[in-house]
Amino acid sequence: MLTEKQCLQIRACSKDEESFKVLLDILSSQQKSLEHAKSEFFSVIGHELRTPLTAIQGSLALLDREVAGPLPEKARNMIEIAIDNSIRLRDLINYFLDLQMLESGEVKLQLQPVELQPLLNQAATNLKPFAARRQIELILHEKVRNIRVEADSDRLMQVISNLLSNAIKFSPSSSRITITIDSHDTTGCFSITDQGPGIAESLQPLVFGKFVQADVGNDRKSGGAGLGLSICKAIVEQLNGKIGFTTIPGAGTTFYVELPVAAPDAVFAHRRGRSATVSSS
Repeated sequence: MLTEKQCLQIRACSKDEESFKVLLDILSSQQKSLEHAKSEFFSVIGHELRTPLTAIQGSLALLDREVAGPLPEKARNMIEIAIDNSIRLRDLINYFLDLQMLESGEVKLQLQPVELQPLLNQAATNLKPFAARRQIELILHEKVRNIRVEADSDRLMQVISNLLSNAIKFSPSSSRITITIDSHDTTGCFSITDQGPGIAESLQPLVFGKFVQADVGNDRKSGGAGLGLSICKAIVEQLNGKIGFTTIPGAGTTFYVELPVAAPDAVFAHRRGRSATVSSS
C-alpha cells in the first residue's frame, strides 16, 4: 500500500482527479509487483542458500569428529575456521530472513500475559556459560516484583537473549552486567547495563540500523551480522513497546525495553477474544 505522503505527492503531480486515479492505479500495481518479486527473492534465498549450507555444515561436523579418519593438526585448524564461518553465514541468512518477515508483517505474534522475571532469569541461565568464559557476572535485580507485560514470549526471549549476548560480547573481562526489572505507569520494563566501552557518539544514531557493528576497540572480534538490534526493534515495535539505550563512551551502556503492562487474566482473555471476533468478521 502507498503511504499517505506518497498519495499526496502523486496528487500534486496530477492535472485532475481522473489522472490522479490513473497514476495511483499504475503505481499501486507496480508496488504490488515489486513486493511479489521481493517475496520470491527471499523465498529463493531461504531455500537455495540454506539447503546447501546445511549439507556443508554436516560434512564439516563429520570431518571434525574424524569420522573419515584422523586429521593432521593443520587440517583440523582449517576445518574449525570453516565451521566458524559457516555458522556466521547461517546466522546472517537467518537474521536476514527473520527481519524481512517481521518488516513485511508475515510474522504473527501471539500476545499473552508474560511475567518478566522468569523470562529474564532463563535468558541469563542460558547465557551464563558464555559470560563465565569471560569471567562476567550476571546480576538480576527486580525493583518491582511480578511484573507482567503483553508480549509473545518466544519473540520477547529473542529480544532479551540478543541484548544480553551483545552486552557480554562488548564487556571487558571480570566485569558485571546488571539486568533490572521495573515498571512505569502503564508499562513494564527491563534494562541491561554493561560496563563496556560504551557507544561512540558518531554511531549512536545508527545503532538500530541494518548491518551496523560497533568497533569494540580491542583485539577481540565481536562477530555477528549487525542485524540483531534491527530485529529487536522490529519485534518490540510489533509488541507496541519501545526500545532504546543510554550510553557513556568509556563507561558502559544500558539498553532498555518498555512494554504495555498485561491486564488481569479475565480482562485480557475477553479483550483478545473480542479482537479475534472483529478480525474474523
